[in-house]
Amino acid sequence: MKPKTITVEPSAEHPDILDVRDAMQHVMDFFDLHTDQGIPSVVWNLTFASVNSPFTVAGSPVDLRTNAAAFSLISPHVEKIERGFERIQAGEPLDADFPIEKRGVVARFLERNKNGIGLTKFNLWNGDNLELESTLVQRFLDVVQDTGDEEYDYFFATFARKEIGAIEGRITDLSTDYDEPAIKLKEHRTGREIQCRVSAEARNEIEDSLTAGDVWTHRRIRVRGTISYDATGKIVRIYDGRIAYIDPNEVSVADLKDANFTGGMPVYEYIDRLRENDFG
Repeated sequence: MKPKTITVEPSAEHPDILDVRDAMQHVMDFFDLHTDQGIPSVVWNLTFASVNSPFTVAGSPVDLRTNAAAFSLISPHVEKIERGFERIQAGEPLDADFPIEKRGVVARFLERNKNGIGLTKFNLWNGDNLELESTLVQRFLDVVQDTGDEEYDYFFATFARKEIGAIEGRITDLSTDYDEPAIKLKEHRTGREIQCRVSAEARNEIEDSLTAGDVWTHRRIRVRGTISYDATGKIVRIYDGRIAYIDPNEVSVADLKDANFTGGMPVYEYIDRLRENDFG
């Protein structure tokens, strides 16, 4: 993979003036976005900085524990950030798994590109390049800052914690979640509907085993994956879920019948003694 490179150009109003504070903070925010807070040992090493116009900076991820390149360690995080920028440029909301702590940085980054910086260019690890022009940035900002709908509240509620676990419930819908395969589950314990994005491995399993009838009859399943909870402890959603079907055992009335259940006592006497707690 190539180093991340960002180029900053001045605004059209002052084509020969690039404020040092704007340029430096812009670059810092860019690499802040691409820094995974969950891997503090990985930093972006400065590999190139131009002194001529346009201002260009390049950096590569390095693991301080080994002083070795850390592209593979940080690539999952970088892919989320870059997918977020691609969605913003397309006028679509940020993906559900876009890091919550980076949303404010994105807004600040875009706002600066509207006031003070005329054009920002940076490369993506898939080989493409992305440009943010000041004349279009307000539209991008509207996408990021639109917090008025229920979808935003649902997807970007503050996650208090995440953990690996499983929930049980019945399938209510089979759909997609931001273009990723997903199952909506009515949880058995609370009755709440939970969106469960399935893993790549589970996608093939579901294609081979799940039928329309399973959805229509609300088949009972167990989904195991990364559970995200909000600040109140409620489950918000599940990522990378894998499903297992729960098929109840067939039980007949004859199987439940037990002639010696009351120990020979009449039913009314057994119930009275049970109410009086005579059985301990």
